Amino acid sequence: MNDTPKKISTKIYRPILEALEEKLEAACLRRDAYLNKVLEVELPYLDKEGTENSSEAQQFIANRLDQLDRKQISLALRPDLVERLNEICARKRIVRDAFFNRLFFLLLAHSKGGVRVVSELFFNGTEDWREWMWEGEDMMYQALTPLAENIDPFWLIHLGFEILERDGQIQEGEGIYSTVWSDTKYKEPFLLALSCYLPNEQVPDHPETLARRKKAEDFLASLLL
Repeated sequence: MNDTPKKISTKIYRPILEALEEKLEAACLRRDAYLNKVLEVELPYLDKEGTENSSEAQQFIANRLDQLDRKQISLALRPDLVERLNEICARKRIVRDAFFNRLFFLLLAHSKGGVRVVSELFFNGTEDWREWMWEGEDMMYQALTPLAENIDPFWLIHLGFEILERDGQIQEGEGIYSTVWSDTKYKEPFLLALSCYLPNEQVPDHPETLARRKKAEDFLASLLL
């Protein structure tokens, strides 16, 4: 296998990038080496979660990203990881920059806000999910071993989704990357631009959205006659 890093470019929302780089420097971590380890774990989840975006959803996400103040950076990543990421993004119409922005945001939010941020973004504000980490010996080991060989920053969030799926509370394929952070709920316009998957009903100009809107308007009009 060719281990020579491959350089790729991505544009990251400046507030996220600056805050994360500060965190990585404080932790004495080399950004790209760390990202390689994270991608090993996270790409299978990106592939497993969600469904294929429509071309309209893909374009909508790209347009929302273009509205953000972003800085272009170069990442030196393992060629096999770059190849797999590009293949997933092409097959599922995922905007690659949206994935990197979401990944960087989660690394920052996870380290900065901990339980509160995770609970709000993924589990509707409940903090009961913290108890799930003690359900198995492997989870306890990983939680209590800071020098564990594997770098897996979101393991507890993934576990939370797996337990919800097991208990029938969510559908298969829901998780970190398929969760949509809507503008209306979080009042932060940049969050929607960090979507890896976006249902057509959340794309304003998608034919399905327009058809549903017209149907609702026609129904309302019939009540007013």
